[in-house]
Amino acid sequence: MQPLLLNMIACALLCNAQAAFSATMYRCGNSFQDTPCVNHSYSKTLNTAAKPANGSEATKDLSPYVVDAGCKQRGDAAKKIMWQRQVGKTKEEQLEAAQDTQTHALVSEVYQHRGTILEVRNSIEQACMQQKEQDQLAEQLLLAAKKLKQRNGSPASAGPSGAASEQTTSNKP
Repeated sequence: MQPLLLNMIACALLCNAQAAFSATMYRCGNSFQDTPCVNHSYSKTLNTAAKPANGSEATKDLSPYVVDAGCKQRGDAAKKIMWQRQVGKTKEEQLEAAQDTQTHALVSEVYQHRGTILEVRNSIEQACMQQKEQDQLAEQLLLAAKKLKQRNGSPASAGPSGAASEQTTSNKP
């Protein structure tokens, strides 16, 4: 009885010791290594110690950037297009099956990219996020221009437009 108990305790200690001696891993693109990335590309540090079993780590996305729901959906659609591409569907076949202009544009964009499904999906998502950032900046600039025009242009624009309307009314017989 005592050797069985001793063996169980030894196994438990050895299992727990693995987590204590685990090293830090780095994710460089799609590969994993024990040193940081050489070319200073995106490098994500991964702790290989035991993870909690509550499932929160399993649902965590390892993408190198934050993606909103719309761009995530666009990336998933791009992934499905890539699956069809790998099966042998041509660009023309997928363009014919496209139901709207957004899908049509996405098919064209996917066929312009080369790489794995994951690389193409990440590229599409990243381009979507960049476009959203540009749209947001353009909207902010437009609002700032409107405010500036209202602040500086309101009194000045009322004068010339008022004068122009007076001229048109005085020119009428």
